[in-house]
Formats: sequence, C-alpha cells, structure tokens
Amino acid sequence: MSVSDPLIKELKGWTRKLMEDPKEINDENEDLCHFCKCFENCLQKGLLPCLDSTGYLKTPYAWHWLEYVAEKNYSSYSTFSLVVEQVKQNSKVHTSIGRLRFLIRICLVRKCLHMPIEILTRIPTLATEFYDLKSILGDEILREILLSVLLQCNKFNFKLNLRNATFLDDTWQMPLCVALELVPCKSLGISVCFTKEKALIVNVDEKSVAAEDNKVEIGDVLDEINENVINGDSKGKLRKIMKKTSGQPITLHIIKHRTKNFRELYEPILHLIKSSGIERLKSLIQISQLDQAETTKRDKISKLKNKTLSSGFSVKYCGSVHVGTEGDVKQIEKAIRQLLKSGEVKQVPVKFECLEIGIVVTQEIDD
Repeated sequence: MSVSDPLIKELKGWTRKLMEDPKEINDENEDLCHFCKCFENCLQKGLLPCLDSTGYLKTPYAWHWLEYVAEKNYSSYSTFSLVVEQVKQNSKVHTSIGRLRFLIRICLVRKCLHMPIEILTRIPTLATEFYDLKSILGDEILREILLSVLLQCNKFNFKLNLRNATFLDDTWQMPLCVALELVPCKSLGISVCFTKEKALIVNVDEKSVAAEDNKVEIGDVLDEINENVINGDSKGKLRKIMKKTSGQPITLHIIKHRTKNFRELYEPILHLIKSSGIERLKSLIQISQLDQAETTKRDKISKLKNKTLSSGFSVKYCGSVHVGTEGDVKQIEKAIRQLLKSGEVKQVPVKFECLEIGIVVTQEIDD
C-alpha cells in the first residue's frame, strides 16, 4: 500500500509549475505564492499542542520548533541557523506565522529549505516530539518524500525581494513595492497616520519631491526611510531619522496601495484604510470599487468578443451554388468546379464552424 498525502501531491504539482520558469523565479511568479502556502500547510499539519511559559496550552506554530532546532547549531546546518537569526532580528514581522513565512522566503533564496526537514529525518525523536505520528513530518516515509521535493527546489534560482516582508503577518499575497531615491530635502512633504503599527500615508504635498510622477500616493504605506524600518516604534521619530542624513539623497521603500495589476486595492491596506477612520481615505475604496466594476465589465465584453471571433475556422467565402434536392457530399466537388467556371468567385473573410448538426458561417467584422 503506497503512503501519500494530498498536501504532498499538491506541493509536487506546484513544484512542477515552478520548473517551467527557465531562468529565475521572482515575486511576479503567480505559482510561488501557492507553493509557499502549500509548504506552510505541510509544516503546520499535525503539530502537537505545546505549553506557554505560564503552563497554558498555546496555538502550535512550526516556527517554534524551527527556532528550537536552529538554536541547537547542528553541524552542517549553519546556513539554516543564520537564516533563523536573520528572521528574529527583522522588525517587519512580529507573529509566529509571519516569521515562518519570512523564513520560508529566505530559505528559498539561500537554498536551505530542506535543512530543517533533513534534521528531523536524521533525528526521528525530534519529529515525534513536535508532530503527530500520522502527520507528514511525523511519518517517516512522508517526511522522506517531502525532503526529496524540497531538495528539488534547491535547483531553482529564486530572486525574491526580501525587503518586502511588512505584511507577511497577514498574508502570503505580496504587495507591489517601489524603492525610491529622492534629492536631498528638509521635508518629504508627506503626512502619515500610524494604524496597526503601519505608517499609512494620508497626505502628499503636490509640490514635494515625493509627489513627482506619483512616486508616492495617498493610501501607500511608508515602509522604510534611509533603510530605517518605519513601524509603531517610529511614532514621533520621523524628523529625527530625516536629520541623520541631512544634505544627502533620501531613500524610501514604499508599499503601494494598489495591486500589481492596478485593478484593486491591496487587501491588507484596504483593512488599514478602514481601521484608520480617516474619511478622505475612504474615497480610495469607492474609486477602487468603481474601477473594479468597470474592469469587470470590460473583461466580460472582451471575453464575449474573443469567444465570438475565436469560434470556428477563419476561411474565405467564395460563393454558393444551387444543387437542388440533392445534398450529399458528392455534390461538393461538382459545386466547386461549377463556381470556379462561373467566374463569380468572391473573397469574403468568414468564420466556418462545424456543429453537431450542420454548419455555421459568420462574416468577420472589419474594424
């Protein structure tokens, strides 16, 4: 009897999808998010309950055992230990699930995603300490299968923007980020409102350098200034951060409020806007809903047109011949010869569609 698990089958499927990218895999790859979600589910499945410092049960997260294993500093796994330390020092992720997601992204880049699974494979008692025996990582065979999939991923070239980590506590959906370098100035000309520890931009001075070419827009999130992470701890400190590099170019890392296709608001920022309670920002929601409705309408029309134009084969209509009551296939060759001899051959572009009973000939519209 073969041992398998639906999550491993799914992970294999997403891995095959990633193989289709011949050069490098970046945040634009639509399959990457699905792969990461699936792997996260593999890690979370079957975790045994654990106790907090006060002796109460707490929600188990894979991050806890990954951190524990990294602190053991097993030989040959120093890369993984360094990655865990990098995650712990990052001030953009605050929750166990956010740290787990950030860890997965860094491990993909550093080609060490397999290492913690390999440690559990070499030390099975560790696996049974953290996982149910019927889970993927608790079962010896399933663990080996998962390890083989992850070793395959080491062959891929991941080029991910690791600065893009601010919303990993909330979602795997990566926002659109831009890195800007502005000319030296005393003031950026932007106003922010701290909502849920994020610096939501609520106003941009039209005459400021930040406003040029819509580099920074109302509704965006100010993520970094001169490589300083901006979060709840930065309240009242923005001027001080600016003064540190007075007279030098200013670098900003901005998280855009629109998704990559510019059709809708990035969902976590949408929640920030609603939580802020600022009326002027709510207009962004209305604009986004109108844009989305208009886009949906255009997509429907486009699909309808494409369906109409793509149904059948593109051929030339040359004319018709009356064959009387005889309509069998033998008449086709005779009719063609008769039409050619008549000298009345037309050249009209049409769509020729074979149906279950009969045919449909539709004249193409010349735009």
